[in-house]
Amino acid sequence: MGFFEKVYENALSHELRLTGLSVAQQQGYDVVYKDILAGHYIADLIVEGRLVVELKVARALNDFHLAQCANYLRASNLRLGLIMNFAHARLEFRRVVSNF
Repeated sequence: MGFFEKVYENALSHELRLTGLSVAQQQGYDVVYKDILAGHYIADLIVEGRLVVELKVARALNDFHLAQCANYLRASNLRLGLIMNFAHARLEFRRVVSNF
């Protein structure tokens, strides 16, 4: 395993900004149910206000990670997500599309 997720988040954010893209880190989204605050999600990165990027340092990506990203998409009203796993020498990633 490599660094903690925050290290990859900061480095990737920097690289994306160097290319001219706008990047929000630790963007929070409220989940409202019947006029009450039912929860709060925090996405690692939002790129160009259109893409949720969730960073992981895990043995492998699994259904929990996919569900987590799908929840971020629902909470943010965005359609496209990307999960990136930096735990191995070769980057593992998955694209997640919301159908809401």
